[in-house]
Amino acid sequence: MLLVVGGCGSSASRAPDAGTDAAVDVAAVDVALPDAPIEAPVAYPRPRYASLAETGLYADLARVEVAQGIVEFRPRFVLWSDAADKRRWVQLPPGTQVDTRDMDHWVFPIGTKFWKQFSHGKLLLETRLIERYGPGPEDFWMGAFVWKTDGSEALFAVDGAQDINGTQHDAPAQKVCSSCHYGEPGRVLGFSAMQLSGTPEGPTLSSLAADGHLSVPPGDVDLAPPGDATTSAALGYMHANCGHCHNPNGTSWPDTQMNLRLEVANKAVQDTPAYKTAVGAKLTYYVRQPGLTLRIAPGDPTKSAVALRMQSRITKEGMPPLATEIVDMTGVDLVTRWITSLPPAP
Repeated sequence: MLLVVGGCGSSASRAPDAGTDAAVDVAAVDVALPDAPIEAPVAYPRPRYASLAETGLYADLARVEVAQGIVEFRPRFVLWSDAADKRRWVQLPPGTQVDTRDMDHWVFPIGTKFWKQFSHGKLLLETRLIERYGPGPEDFWMGAFVWKTDGSEALFAVDGAQDINGTQHDAPAQKVCSSCHYGEPGRVLGFSAMQLSGTPEGPTLSSLAADGHLSVPPGDVDLAPPGDATTSAALGYMHANCGHCHNPNGTSWPDTQMNLRLEVANKAVQDTPAYKTAVGAKLTYYVRQPGLTLRIAPGDPTKSAVALRMQSRITKEGMPPLATEIVDMTGVDLVTRWITSLPPAP
């Protein structure tokens, strides 16, 4: 599948009804890429959006028709968002490539846009946008657009919103977007080598490499977290739900020096940053519960701070600390089963 790149003029296929990580059905357009090195698009002033319509996601907002040149995708491991349904789209400027010299940290060309839309069934809640408008590390527009109850439009909410349209769902204030996204140099979460390898829908690592959309093709297009099914899934879950803050560039690093991201070079469980910095590692920050001394106690989730904090939503205790009010019991069960499977330390 070729990644569609280009402007957002005429409409593409009608977007299907919202659903939890709904199936992708997008027309593919062949795009010729030049053989010579690609020049980055010219920087432009920081956008001043007031509504989602201004971002170019929809060619026809009333009919919910996504514009041409915008591709829907789904990451292999998804971020828990209190059981909200989510859809995601990407738009790359024409004739550009993603900078993949560091295969663990992709950098996107100026003009790239990513949208993520949240809903409960057909009830639209919010749509978030990340747009790179310049070459600097701060040249990213991030924010949330909150949908009106009738679904006629979504308006930019600089201060976020609480309990949108009668649900428990909250949209983040613009100023807190950096809390999660600045742990990744490219600022984008969920569109990466690991996340697009093995995904069943939309562009994949293999298709992006084959179609020339990556500046440095990967040596391996069939990536997966190491270990058996439970271990691999647990490492992937923590990568998607914890790794954006718990990594050397993340907001949690100064306090914990714990790294829960996956790296494409990881071939054995013991090689993963999560195993090295969490399994059998002493707590250095959160020590509120008496007798709790390890981040992950091999074989015993009841004595593992990682598992216990996942089950809490108490302020400054629950993990993740932002954008969730409901515990992901499926995720808790997965991580708990992995910890239980680990051989107890001597």
